[in-house]
Amino acid sequence: MNYLCDMITKVKNWYRRRSFYVIADPTDNSITFSKALFKHMDVMGLDKAKVYVFRIQDHYAFTVNPHFDEPTQLADIQYNAQYKTIGIESLVPTVNRIFYDYGLCHDVPCKLSVQLRSIKGVTCYVMCRPQLNQ
Repeated sequence: MNYLCDMITKVKNWYRRRSFYVIADPTDNSITFSKALFKHMDVMGLDKAKVYVFRIQDHYAFTVNPHFDEPTQLADIQYNAQYKTIGIESLVPTVNRIFYDYGLCHDVPCKLSVQLRSIKGVTCYVMCRPQLNQ
């Protein structure tokens, strides 16, 4: 029975790695969500959908609609009608800073896989550093 549970967990993790991702574009500081990731965020019925981007250890992450007692830089989730995509414009930290810290080319959009983590009961989406062939 444990073997079956382990296999189910592996398949679920594989699916999330393939379908939970963002496209980060340093030319306009935008982060576009994959359809599966946006669906998991479950913000369609909310009045406001805001994202807080932050650094955790050596990765960048974001959370949706966090509650802060003091004013904090939050990015609005936006729909791009021209490209039919959903994403944010990250200004603090900028996508350029994320690319610099991850060692990525500064003028080419990059697909970053996203892992789910729960930190103090809050769902966080961690943008993973890409595996570069060296």
